[in-house]
Amino acid sequence: MSKAKTMVSFSVSFVFLLFLAPVRSALMVEPVTAQSTCTPPLFQGYPSSCSNINLRWLNRDPISLIDHYEIYRGGAKVGEAPGSAISFSEPVGCSFGATYTIKQVMKSNATCQVVTTGNPPHTKPCDMCTGGGSLVNMVNSASFNSPVAPNSVATIFANPGQSLTSVTAAAGSLPLPINLSGTQVLVNDAPVELFYVSPGQINFLMPQVNAGAVSVVVIGSNGERTEGSALTGPNPAVFTATSNGSGVAAAQVTADGRNYQRIYDANKTAVPVSVTSGGQPNYLVLYGTGIRNQPGLEVRVGGQLCQITYSGAHSSLPGVDQINVRLPESLRGVGTVAIVVSSAGFVSNFAQINIGN
Repeated sequence: MSKAKTMVSFSVSFVFLLFLAPVRSALMVEPVTAQSTCTPPLFQGYPSSCSNINLRWLNRDPISLIDHYEIYRGGAKVGEAPGSAISFSEPVGCSFGATYTIKQVMKSNATCQVVTTGNPPHTKPCDMCTGGGSLVNMVNSASFNSPVAPNSVATIFANPGQSLTSVTAAAGSLPLPINLSGTQVLVNDAPVELFYVSPGQINFLMPQVNAGAVSVVVIGSNGERTEGSALTGPNPAVFTATSNGSGVAAAQVTADGRNYQRIYDANKTAVPVSVTSGGQPNYLVLYGTGIRNQPGLEVRVGGQLCQITYSGAHSSLPGVDQINVRLPESLRGVGTVAIVVSSAGFVSNFAQINIGN
């Protein structure tokens, strides 16, 4: 299969439908024999509010061999998490900045750790604070968590009892409008391109901005005004068929770049796909956002590192990225496993695929 981009028939409406409440899925791997080594997990930390920190990680050893995780802040232990965990949160207050360490403890008593140093501002909730100003509920549209990466698809949700605008409308063509039925979104005082607007939710294209806090203003069609700050920074994410950041990936497989098979059915349930088709290797075509222009791109399926044959911006869907990976023969028959994308040391949501014989 050529390294050229493989394209499929998706319209802009594909992006509009990918926004519901998230449910975190668990990483699933087959049990293996005991090991005395330990591979440090990949780490991502980000503020979930002005005063709360959320740590998230991806284990690179089988869950069945991990006993637990120990969490340290500034060298002091602040908590533990079971071997199946992928996150840890704690309220730390707004006058805060610290280094976290995630220590992975194997059942064999081997240990390894990852330290948050080098990932600012993701371990400093006060970067979200703007002199007591309010926060806008803005998330990555594929994973439904923060921060939002530059040039990615972003979603703003209304707070309870709040209305962002008085209309419901979707962009019908490209280029995307900066005013949709009288509704606008300004990021750092500049209007952004809009996919969809409604009283409870707005989907837009985050422009090229520096990592950190940005100002956000929503101007509704009937004079509504919502403003505050939100966090931007690296955060790769994979779209899922269930449109909520979990479950089966919104992806396809192909052996020749012409014939495609979706990896889910009409009920958005994973269907078994093979690692080969007609004697040729199958390639998994993933769609995500917040992935482009990030170093150290990796895709793991069932914990196995897969060969990437193409990655880049989708040619016709603004803010959407595409990754093509070859499914290795070693995955044949593993069943339902996780797909995880990582870039620049940051970890995506966990999507799924069912690999049969």
